[in-house]
Amino acid sequence: MPFPGRSAPPLDPRCDHARPSRGRPGSTAVVERTFGHMDAHPIHKLAMALASVAIIASACAGGTTTPTETIRPIVTAAPSSAPTEAPTSVPTAAPTLGFTPGTAASPRIIEMTADDLLNFTPGLVQAAVGETVTFRIHNVGTAVHEFMIGKLDDAFADVEGTPEVADIGPDQTADLTFTFDGTGPFGFACHAPGHFEHGMAGYIELVGPGAPTVGTKAAPRIVWLNMDDSFRFMPDSVQVATGETIRFVLTNSGKAVHEFQVGPADKVAADEVDGVVVVEADALDAGSTHVVDYTFDGSGPYAYACHEPGHYEAGMKGTIDLIGG
Repeated sequence: MPFPGRSAPPLDPRCDHARPSRGRPGSTAVVERTFGHMDAHPIHKLAMALASVAIIASACAGGTTTPTETIRPIVTAAPSSAPTEAPTSVPTAAPTLGFTPGTAASPRIIEMTADDLLNFTPGLVQAAVGETVTFRIHNVGTAVHEFMIGKLDDAFADVEGTPEVADIGPDQTADLTFTFDGTGPFGFACHAPGHFEHGMAGYIELVGPGAPTVGTKAAPRIVWLNMDDSFRFMPDSVQVATGETIRFVLTNSGKAVHEFQVGPADKVAADEVDGVVVVEADALDAGSTHVVDYTFDGSGPYAYACHEPGHYEAGMKGTIDLIGG
């Protein structure tokens, strides 16, 4: 029984069984612990205790033994085959073009449209030097068009022998396959009566290995700029080498009419167009593509902008990052 004033201790895990106490009727039952081998006579208890002490003393007399720890080696799986030799050189990753260049056996297909606004869409196409492309032109208008592609001067001048497909009627589709041998520049045009004169032409931007990196007056580097109804140029910053000639291909993908000026930043900001220091493409109608060539032969800074009413004030401007010297 627990001592008066103390709570009963917890059950010992060695307890064989527990039985309720025989308290008075109506009293709270408590648990009385009993141990299976400890219910013997007190003399027997004393004898058992002395025997236990003797056993412990005998064990201690023999000294203690420190157990040794067996450390097993870490076993790793043997390689299934002998390792290959390290490469003698690090391979150079191929430039990322964004497309897989076409070949003569498997040309890359570029789909284009020709419309009654006298536009090719897209008006600027990227191609790798030496690749073969099949241009698939779909006439989405009612006028009859043609498609000529080749060296820029030849395609724009309608030179005899320049590859072309003619008489593409309404809702008709025509294919023309062309290989971009050399470094260009290349372009395409429609020479149906009056169409080229109204700006129905486009440009090829050569990219990847072998493509020109710095434009010259004979072969300007092409930079495409898009304009839309957000009154922004995209991109709004262009890197140019000192002395380089850039051909800006300007596409108006919005509905508002825009213009494009490029030249020294202070003169562009002041809308001081003179056709020499500051040049301009005016009245770029919705859906149209125009071209401006400019040589950056000064020390800068240079900029470009649109000065249609309210456009410049709305932020329609860009910067030229002049590098080298």
